[in-house]
Parts: sequence; C-alpha cells; structure tokens
Amino acid sequence: MSLDLTVDEIVETLKRSSLTTVLVEGKDDVIVYRWLEDEIGITNANFLPCGGRDKLLQVYERRNEFTDISVIFVADRDAYVYINPPDKYDEIIWTNGYSIENDLYYGREIESLLSNDEKIIFLKSLNSFIEYYACEVEKLIGGNEYNLKNHPQHVLCDIKNEIKEEFLETIDFKKASEELENNIKENYDVLIRGKSLFALLTRILSNKARAIKHSKLSLMEHCYRTHKSEKFIELIEKIELKISA
Repeated sequence: MSLDLTVDEIVETLKRSSLTTVLVEGKDDVIVYRWLEDEIGITNANFLPCGGRDKLLQVYERRNEFTDISVIFVADRDAYVYINPPDKYDEIIWTNGYSIENDLYYGREIESLLSNDEKIIFLKSLNSFIEYYACEVEKLIGGNEYNLKNHPQHVLCDIKNEIKEEFLETIDFKKASEELENNIKENYDVLIRGKSLFALLTRILSNKARAIKHSKLSLMEHCYRTHKSEKFIELIEKIELKISA
C-alpha cells in the first residue's frame, strides 16, 4: 500500500475493507510493521501504513465514519513519552518508549555487539548527546519551541565525541536541570528518540575500521529476530488482543 494516500483516501479505504485493519504510522518504521504483520498473520489483520503520525491522528478523529470495521490504531508516543497523551486518544495503542524503535532497543541487549573499547566511546557519545537532548526536552516541557530530531553526526564531534561548540551556538543551549538529565541517562532506551539512539550505535558499529559493519536496519532486525524486548512483546500482545476482541 502506498504511503502517499491522503487522509480522505485512507478513510475511504477503511470504509471498503472487510478485514480488521491495524493502522500504523509507517513512514520510517514500516519495515518493522511488515515483520509484525508476517508474524501475526495477514489472514488475521491487514496492516495499513498511513504515512505519518499526523495522518494517523487525523484518521483517528474521523473513526465514526467507519464504525462497521474493526480498526486498531498504533502510534509512536513521541513527545507524549514526557507528557501524558490527551484523554481523547485513549483508544490508541501507544509504544512504551518514544517510538517503536525504542521498544525494539529496550533492555539494551543490542549493545552487547560493542567491544569494550567501543562501549567507552558509546557511553561518552551518549552522555554528550544527552546534554543537548535534555536541553531540548526541557524546552518541550516548558511549552517552548524545541527540536529533538538533530542527528548525532550533526551534534557530536567524531574525534572527541563531545558536542560541537558551533552546534551549541545554533540552538540557544541552556544546560537542563540535573534531575531531568539524570532521568534521561537512566532511561535513555525509553526517552531518547529511537532514530537517534540507533544512530548513536550505528556510528560506532559501522565504523570503517570494523571487520563486521552494521547498518541501522540490520541492528533493528537483530533486535526483532534474536531478542525481542519485553516492551516490544507487550506491544505485540496489545495488538493481538484487540485483533481477537
């Protein structure tokens, strides 16, 4: 199914469907839902990517237009991982962490691919990134403009694995509270945007000096195929429960 459908086209598609439909964001994470669809079985439900969170929420707002079919909405928490989602969205199945990538990463077992030396680099990079990230989360919580989407390569120096001074000058940087920063450090697999988390890992595990190199997709598949986290299993169980209802 194309990810370029408009909200109206998605609604019309749902009206004509006779099979339980799991509506997912599917812009960047569609491959994960393809794995999930294969596991759950396409005879039990049809997974329909709608091309992004905004579209999914707009379709959700119009769910009274297709009451004759069972539609299950699954969405990334995104900023709602820091602030609770509005009550009007209580029928949506939310990821536990910031995104479905976080639920794959949860438990941090994938980090076992790092050598001892790589773990030191990873932790320094992670802590440096959190310094920037906590600043943006504090803006978010305070109701101010924020940006959690800066790529680690844009934020961090490749040599020292510290925040680039020239980057800090562009974001109106102000060090976040120690409590917030420590909370993110303790729960980074839940609270840091999943794409950024995998990017932090990939920048080390894809290094040209490595004999075995990993891409983000290979790491995600590793998480999915070899050690599904308890939070990812919970997500699957929530979806299966609604399918069987």
